[in-house]
Amino acid sequence: MKIQINSIIKLLEIYVLRILIHVLHIFPIKENRIIITSYRGTQYACNPKYITETILKTVPGKYELIWAFQKPEKFKYLKDKGIKLVKFNSIKRFYYEATAKVSINNVGSFSWIPLRKGQEHVNTWHSGLDLTGCALTEPRNDVIMKKTLKMSTRETTLFLASNKLFTHYSMKRQFQYTGKVLKYGLPRSDDFLNGNRPAIEKKMRNKLGINENTVVIMYAPTWRYAGIKAMPLISLSEISKAMHDRFGNNYLVMKRAHHLTGKNQIENEKHIIDVSDYPNIQELITVCNIVISDYSSLIWDSALAGAYIILYTPDVKEYSIERGMYTSIYKWGFPVALNQEELNSEISKIDLDKGKEMADKHLKKFGSYETGEASNKFCEWLAKL
Repeated sequence: MKIQINSIIKLLEIYVLRILIHVLHIFPIKENRIIITSYRGTQYACNPKYITETILKTVPGKYELIWAFQKPEKFKYLKDKGIKLVKFNSIKRFYYEATAKVSINNVGSFSWIPLRKGQEHVNTWHSGLDLTGCALTEPRNDVIMKKTLKMSTRETTLFLASNKLFTHYSMKRQFQYTGKVLKYGLPRSDDFLNGNRPAIEKKMRNKLGINENTVVIMYAPTWRYAGIKAMPLISLSEISKAMHDRFGNNYLVMKRAHHLTGKNQIENEKHIIDVSDYPNIQELITVCNIVISDYSSLIWDSALAGAYIILYTPDVKEYSIERGMYTSIYKWGFPVALNQEELNSEISKIDLDKGKEMADKHLKKFGSYETGEASNKFCEWLAKL
């Protein structure tokens, strides 16, 4: 594969930052300091958020919690929780990374942070199940990009895992990681299993202005390299009509765009809303009876919630070549629609009880570790350091 200029620039930046961090090692490690990021400083979300919330709830004041954001001003409300904020690309953030006992992120970006004795680098990752090409198995990543990925793995001391496939395939093949693993599921999945879901679902239905009997369907595709112009065509109006034919008038269609794709205009109809700006996808899933997705790890989360899942994959041939696949989508255990007509037909056949059965088989097939206690188990690990 041809080496990309962006990869060369990134590698040079990594080496410069590593030198800087080494210099900052003159300062001692602060034993109770934890620095955290999510989606490269763009969100307060995913596993790092749920870990943070559990720490604040169970051992308030024990740790110095620092979150790094690209736009810290958007997250000032976190200061009321006792969380320090720092600019993502700043000397202060580099200082905290050099002196923190623990650094946590959900994208594995540790290549530029040389691990010093006594530190822990935790990769929570941001998906429960990677069935498409990722990291070292992603065809587009050139040799230099793969070198940086391997560097990141060498600086990682702990991974969280949601299932056997992730530990046996993703960690070993996609990341070449062989270190310590916590096999209790992902913190962001806990509320699907620990008894908190009913309260969260009630809150979300109140927020959306729908009753407990409203059947909710959400379309939430993953990103494509080419962005919004590469997203499959889909008619939410036709989904709405199919839902009306299947469930009557008490239903809601939600559209959730991936944060890397960007939003496009959706149909202005009574039963259709855009929830792309809502910051917590796990909370949205709690209200979903039906989820339409494609190759997204959202499928794993939705299965944990017992939703009826449909795979809408008109571009499956192109996507398989571009990203690679662990196994055929026809082996994932859910109905597959290759066009709008097939999607409408699948909606007409929905049996919500059967959806729960399909979800359970999917979780069993890939060897779920989910316990509903992942956050607590992580905190137990943290307390032993």
